[in-house]
Amino acid sequence: MILGGIIAGCNGCKGKNTSGKGGEDDTTGIDRSERHDTLVTQPPADSLNTFVITPANKDSVLSATTKEVLTLFKNKEYEKLDSFIHPEEGIRFSPYGTVDPKDDKKFSREEFKGLITTDRNKKIEWGSYDGSGNPILLTPAEYFGRFVYDGNFLKPQKAGVNIRFGKGNSINNLKTVYPGSEFTENYLDGTKKNGGIDWRSVRLVYKLKNGRYYLVGIIHDQWTI
Repeated sequence: MILGGIIAGCNGCKGKNTSGKGGEDDTTGIDRSERHDTLVTQPPADSLNTFVITPANKDSVLSATTKEVLTLFKNKEYEKLDSFIHPEEGIRFSPYGTVDPKDDKKFSREEFKGLITTDRNKKIEWGSYDGSGNPILLTPAEYFGRFVYDGNFLKPQKAGVNIRFGKGNSINNLKTVYPGSEFTENYLDGTKKNGGIDWRSVRLVYKLKNGRYYLVGIIHDQWTI
């Protein structure tokens, strides 16, 4: 199967530097055949034409899926995210680069649906703020705006698959907590005024299930004390 263009900024490249110029801020640049919603909800009638993830197209699929997910967070369409969540492992949200399996919040698909509906106005403890150690008490939308999509990650300075760009003081234990996973990272440079230490990145962690990639974690990273 010949693949079309996936996204303007990544198109299957590892560690592509986008310089903030490429990339759509919606899903119009994604090949329809590789969109997550198409793969999951609209399998082709002709089984011979079923899309198969291979080592050759894996990075493009992951990049395209990340673009879809980040677009939903940007547009605050949280109700559309549940189909991206791993059906067995659920999804964990980590406010900083080091994943804390004990304190980071984890939700099954059904729990996530409740989170953004029944509990949408409820303040939840998501972990602790770096430095002060105070609890992170935020509603789901407040958390997503602060620790998921807190910058224009659809137009990052750097983006790649299984490459870490943001490197602060936090311990990178992603592969330990999520063995057998793949991840994407979208990275925003820090400002000259602050010597670049106000950089930010978001990592979306995936695992393969029934021939499709599903989210198991979203890690927000930044310079920490």
